[in-house]
Amino acid sequence: MKVHIRELMNNIEDSSVELEEQNVVSSERIKELTKMKINQYGYTEKKSSKKGFVTLGIAVAVVAALGATAYAALAGGLGGLSFGKSSWSPSIEEDIKYSLPEREFISVVGYADSPEYKATAEWIKFEDSYDRDRKILEAHDAEIKRTGVDPFEEYSCYLVWSQEMVDKMNEITSKYNLKLHENMTDCDEKIVKEKYGDIFSGDFEGGGYMYDDGTFQLDATCSGMNFQIRRCMRGYFDTTYLNIGNKANYEEYEYTTKSGVTVTIAIGKNSLGMKKWIVTANLENSFVTININSFDYDLNEHDYSKEDIQALVDSIDFTKL
Repeated sequence: MKVHIRELMNNIEDSSVELEEQNVVSSERIKELTKMKINQYGYTEKKSSKKGFVTLGIAVAVVAALGATAYAALAGGLGGLSFGKSSWSPSIEEDIKYSLPEREFISVVGYADSPEYKATAEWIKFEDSYDRDRKILEAHDAEIKRTGVDPFEEYSCYLVWSQEMVDKMNEITSKYNLKLHENMTDCDEKIVKEKYGDIFSGDFEGGGYMYDDGTFQLDATCSGMNFQIRRCMRGYFDTTYLNIGNKANYEEYEYTTKSGVTVTIAIGKNSLGMKKWIVTANLENSFVTININSFDYDLNEHDYSKEDIQALVDSIDFTKL
């Protein structure tokens, strides 16, 4: 089943944004979600085809209650992924009305020296100041309602609503020699396994979406743990990234998985005081991010141990990613 990126904006949850269940997302909601950076890395925007996995990716981090000597800070960890801090809110009106916490966004496409990171950084800079009064988006939606045609359907894997946005995207991809995602479809762990081999072991299951190029994202469970995993293929333009709150509030360490791949595990807490883990793997052909919160689909809290997280990453064969 082919998926349109706008359909993926349904059922996203965030501490600052509540979405009602609906088939069509309004202009107001699309703009809000875009500007809140819930976007394509909410961590998934689409409810799982298997069960209602909770969206885990938008919690704001606070100071981790961990011993400072327990883990060594890594120069290539979250610091090498950060896009910087922002107090940005969905609209000019909300900038004035609300006092929102500072956010820090990290890359899910690669480190700062990669063309993928640089391309996403340029898009963030452009998007953060674009169409903040929503007038262009509202005009675009009105035209679609009038004609029944989306003039930017060719770019349906990206949330764009003007020729100016398309031109900027094409400028960036040309500058960094990147390709665009095409043909987004629903997927689950079985489809991913059929295409790429036995990546997952144990009782791993999940649902999400994938592109023809191999980039995919799943809301998943394994051994009772809820998490989200995203693989971004190198050589492709991706506008997704993750809000972590503040990288200074995380402790990090390296761990070598059973598949022989070294990953970075960052441990912090979200805005509710619940633990949060971010696992990243910088691979030859892709960049993989796993986002784990200590609360489950029913918002029950689980205090996962260091060994629990390591068991999870050991259930994934990173050599096939």
